[in-house]
Order: sequence, then C-alpha cells, then structure tokens
Amino acid sequence: MRVAVVRRTGGPEVVTLEDARQAAPTGDEVLIRVDACGMCGHDQADRMGLTKISLPAVLGHEVAGTVADVGPKVQRFGTGDRVAMKQFTTCGRCAACLSGREIQCPQREFNYGGFAEYIVVRESTLLPVPDGVESPAAAVVACAVGTCLQALRRIAKVVPGETVVVTGAGGGLGLHGIQVAAALGARVIAVTTSVAKATQLQDFGVDHVVDAAEGDYWRRILDATDGRGSDVVLDNVGHPSVFSQCFRGLAHGGRYVFTGQVTGERVGFYPAFVFGKEAVITGSASTLMSTFVDAMEMVADGRVRPVVSTYPLDEVVRAFDDLDNRRVFGRAVIVP
Repeated sequence: MRVAVVRRTGGPEVVTLEDARQAAPTGDEVLIRVDACGMCGHDQADRMGLTKISLPAVLGHEVAGTVADVGPKVQRFGTGDRVAMKQFTTCGRCAACLSGREIQCPQREFNYGGFAEYIVVRESTLLPVPDGVESPAAAVVACAVGTCLQALRRIAKVVPGETVVVTGAGGGLGLHGIQVAAALGARVIAVTTSVAKATQLQDFGVDHVVDAAEGDYWRRILDATDGRGSDVVLDNVGHPSVFSQCFRGLAHGGRYVFTGQVTGERVGFYPAFVFGKEAVITGSASTLMSTFVDAMEMVADGRVRPVVSTYPLDEVVRAFDDLDNRRVFGRAVIVP
C-alpha cells in the first residue's frame, strides 16, 4: 500500500510517498481502508519538529473509512461498515477510562498512520458513521468538531446568550468552532487575518468578524459587546500577539481556552491582569468518546457543516503547502 512518510522534520517537501506492507489486524484491531484523512495543525507541528515524535512516521489522525478486515476479538464492527476514528487510543480499563475521562488515561497513545491507503487501529477508537455523512466530513468530526465542542461545552461551559470569540476563524478548528458555539446558543465573534475568508465566514453563524490585521483589534471586540468584552475566547492559534489582543477583549470573569498553538513561541502575561479580571485561563486537550458521539450527531442533523478541501494522497505535499500558507478554508482532507 502507499503511505506518506516523514523521515526528517521541515517543510512540506520532507513528506514522501512510499510503498509499505499492509498489516493484518489481530486481537481487537480493525483494518480500515482509508476513505479520507483530515490534516490539522498537529500534523504541521509533527512535521516541523515542534512536537516529540519518533521518525520515520506516517502522520494523519483524522480517519474515516471502510472496515476491510477485523481481528478475532472485534465485536462491534464487520467488513463493509463505515467508521470514523478518534485521535487517541486508551486502555479502557483504568479509573479514568471507566469514569469517562479517558483523556487522562496513563496509557493514552496518539493515533498516527492516516495518510495511507490502509490503517490498523483498535476497535475502541472507532465510531459508526451515520448514513448521509460523507467520509471527508466524517473524518474531521473527532478533531475539528469534537475538540471545539469539548472546549466550549465541557471546559468553558458556554451557555446560551454568551459571547464567544474564535481565533483562527477561517481555519480547520476555527470554522468548526464558530458553528459549535452558534449551535450552543452563543453570539460569535470571528477573528481572522484573511480578508478573503472574512466574507465567507458570514455564512457560518458569525455575528461579527474582526480583522486581526487592524492592530488593536481588542477594541473591535469591546465595540461588538457594548464595552463588556467576550465571555469566552476559543484560541486555536496560541500566539503571543493573539493572546494579548483577545485577553484584553475578555470580560470580567471570562474564560480563555487554548486549543492549539501554531508556532513554538511562548505566551506570557502579567498575573495582575488575570486576577484583576478574575479570569480563567485554561486549555482543552482533545475529544472524549462521549463528545465524539455528540459531535457526530451535530454533523448528522446539520447543526454543524464540516468544511473541507480534498486532495489525493499523491498531492499530500501540496496540501501541507496550502495549509502552511493559509490557503485552506476549513480543513484540508487527504482522500487516498
């Protein structure tokens, strides 16, 4: 089978297509024919060397596909079933897993291998794909939609009527975070550096669009909230300049949630600014299976519309280049 391999860190050019042996599933493993695999900031960070990952590696963790074979202990899936994969695998037996907090599992392992024609994963990471949800959309549900739902509902505890600022609004997390916030009943302020994307954002539940190139755009956030500031910031960018602006636009008692970091730069702040606002600065790591289920339901019933740009596997370098240069509206998805 063909796979996209990273043998050294760097730009898009370090990704090469190679032939690899197709593994057979054992135990509770499932062999999936990859119909689609999303490409996100985590893949960028891995490729660029901003994370600790063993090389060589086949990246890709947002998989949707068709079951091609199953191990002898698999109970829930059979050949021909359509499935989507969560970002990580856990033991399923520890206290964290049994209490629905599997993100804290001490044996948690991130899933890799999606930029390929086939992948073998454990049954526990998979969710059935409902009829009517196409594979490119299903592929991004756990990461692009689920991560935002986890951050906004479980961590930030957004309630209807609150105002949510979403950074990196035209990107894979941002565009879906906008829709999730709107589905939760929030007013949404989208922050973007792309004028071209700003006009497109109006179709996705945005109440105000703020141009991050305007300089002190925290003032625009205050203007949009009658001087009060936003109740929540969903920061998918994690850059010092973004934090300094959006934190100034945060309301007293607001919640600032980090979900991503696009560069290796450190974010800093004065503690007085935090306790002066009685603000909460926190983060959201990933997606619980329960959140994955809810996110898939939101997509199936149309409350969230996954926005993807598809690329064949042999154009994975171009997909990375477009992602690096912010030419992708929504999520880039590899379709082998």
